[in-house]
Amino acid sequence: MKKWVMGILLLFTLSSLPAFSAAPPKPGSVCSKQGITKTYKGKKYTCIKSGGKLVWNKGVTVKKAAPKISPTPSPSPTPTPTPTPAPAPAPTPTPAPTPTPTPTPMKNISYAPPSVPGDNIEICKIKEVSNSRRGGGFTGSGFPEWITLTPSKGTVKWALIPIDFPDLPGEINFRLRIDNQMKLLSEWYSTVSEGKFNVEWVVADKWMTLPGKTSEYAISQSVNLKDAANGPKLFKDAMNAADPFFNFTNIQVVNFILPSGQSFIGETSQGFPWDQTVKEYVSNEGPISAYSIPGQFFDLPGKEYWSYWAHEFLHTIGIAHVGSSRESSPFHAYDMSGSQDGPNRELSGWLRFFAGWLNEERIYCQTLTKLQKTEITLVPLSGSDSGVKVAIVPINESKAVVIESRRVTKFDCTTPTPRNGVLVYVYDAKLGHGEPFLIPVAPTGRTLEKDSCGSQNSRSEPTRDLLLHEGDKISVEGVTVEVLLHGNYDKILVSKNS
Repeated sequence: MKKWVMGILLLFTLSSLPAFSAAPPKPGSVCSKQGITKTYKGKKYTCIKSGGKLVWNKGVTVKKAAPKISPTPSPSPTPTPTPTPAPAPAPTPTPAPTPTPTPTPMKNISYAPPSVPGDNIEICKIKEVSNSRRGGGFTGSGFPEWITLTPSKGTVKWALIPIDFPDLPGEINFRLRIDNQMKLLSEWYSTVSEGKFNVEWVVADKWMTLPGKTSEYAISQSVNLKDAANGPKLFKDAMNAADPFFNFTNIQVVNFILPSGQSFIGETSQGFPWDQTVKEYVSNEGPISAYSIPGQFFDLPGKEYWSYWAHEFLHTIGIAHVGSSRESSPFHAYDMSGSQDGPNRELSGWLRFFAGWLNEERIYCQTLTKLQKTEITLVPLSGSDSGVKVAIVPINESKAVVIESRRVTKFDCTTPTPRNGVLVYVYDAKLGHGEPFLIPVAPTGRTLEKDSCGSQNSRSEPTRDLLLHEGDKISVEGVTVEVLLHGNYDKILVSKNS
């Protein structure tokens, strides 16, 4: 019984407890403790005392707080670095120029007369006994001096006349090709003759047009006038075309030029005082002695008109061709009478002597039988200083050893080894025109060298330096030549072989 009564009481007690702990708050409903709050359906309710009781108030709407987001900090702008200029690329180092070797100072050698007096110069005028001379040829290699058919001394006039054709007109500015060439020709002859022969030029101011087409005048190789089928026609038509407009008074040689780029004349055409066609032609003002026409060969790189003119005129005044014109000769590179292509565009001392262009004081003459040890100071062949330029030692009646001093001049083609020194050669009077009558004495160990005027297309052949340099010594035909000093002059010792 007691247990049942106690259960009834407990149930009553529980039911009388305020129902706030689990029920949602409602305005006016009982709450348990003043000041407590409860949020329900978006409102916040507070427990307040009202009329002696604790009840929930009407509540206030709660603003939904925005989700709390940790602010993403604004990135500090990455400062744009002041660009450090990219280092300038290291300049390609300019290779240090190969220093030009300081040239060895030219030795100043005082001139001295030969240590032993020479003999009469007439002894050195070796008489030519070649077949061409005996056969009445028109050129010579040795004495007596040639009675030329045209002057080889004094001042003479040469003509320069441009000729063109109906199918090949000439260019307007033709003088650009020839003015310097004429100047070099005049300077060369004045130099090698020591002022005894001088050329003045007279130039036609317009092209002279021939009547025929170029095909009517074709000449492939360089041959004398009489040997070229079209040679006489070309010469006569050229002279006839020019004669009405050009004054030939006192003209010694006529040099025609062709239009630039022509190809119908392969090498040259020329005529001499002994050619019948030249002898028979008389202009309105009188005859001429010779003519020349440089062809396509002389338009190749490294070739020049002036050296061709100079070469042919040497024959005109009776100087023989050294060696064959179609075969290589060792002396071609050392004498204009052998080849106009150089590299040494000199006229040998022997041929200057033969032409009468060297005064007696320029020649030292001593026969082998009388030869003693003799010191001789040689002035360079094309130099202007006073003194001996050529030493000649006759070996017998038909042979002589010739010694001369050479220097590179403005007329030459340059070579790796400068052609400065002493040239020794033998004159053989038994040989004449077209034969090797001048024979160089070659030092051993010299290699072939190309020159500055040669090219793949110009047919220039490499040559050897045949000059003796300081300290060199050679012997030939019983004569020994030694170069003691080289400088502004060459001092040599000449002696008879023991």
